[in-house]
Amino acid sequence: MNPIVAPVKNVVRAQISFNRLYERPMGVPAIALWHGDSGRGKSTAATHIYNQLEGVYISVRSADTVTSLTRRMVEECGGEPLNAKSRNIEYIIRHLSLNNTPLFIDEADYLMNKNEMLDTVRDIYDATEVPMVLIGMNKIARRIESNRQFFNRISEWVEFKAADLEDVKTVANCMMDDQITIEEELLERLRKSTNGEMRRIVIGINKIISLANANELLTITSRDWGDAPFHGY
Repeated sequence: MNPIVAPVKNVVRAQISFNRLYERPMGVPAIALWHGDSGRGKSTAATHIYNQLEGVYISVRSADTVTSLTRRMVEECGGEPLNAKSRNIEYIIRHLSLNNTPLFIDEADYLMNKNEMLDTVRDIYDATEVPMVLIGMNKIARRIESNRQFFNRISEWVEFKAADLEDVKTVANCMMDDQITIEEELLERLRKSTNGEMRRIVIGINKIISLANANELLTITSRDWGDAPFHGY
């Protein structure tokens, strides 16, 4: 399997939105919200872009407090966490500002449950104005509207949608050797069975490729696949 991120529509939209954060004119805020159902590739897209830029990536946990979250942020910035949360926040602000480092916050839904954490993230943005990407499930877009101070700072909104057949083909082409071909009908069956969830599509394509290799097939068809499940057992 090739170690690359397939340029499916969601990834392209995410990259474009992130580029706009950097290219924004003065006065336009630099926060993006990427949201969508589980398995749509949000974290994969974020990790891909963050790795290109050496950004700071943090995943919020359900049990997090401002103290635990900011301590991990300090570690991700390459520092040693301090006892006082205010000093940790100062360190984060200084590091992001000096290096113009973008901040990616995954599982941002958990911020919605704790106003102090959301306010802390807003304070960090206001003090640095570096590009910031929040990544969460579909409901976060509606929930964040209730916090108008944060809502008004978001300039880029990207909904990660279900993959279409073209996306499935793109992923398959990235995962396959040039010698193997998967019939379009089989890829469409995979898309329908997964409801367009990218994570399960990748699993399904990997199983199809394994079957092709095991049977030395250069082209694998829907008939070759039969009634085998694409995911699970």
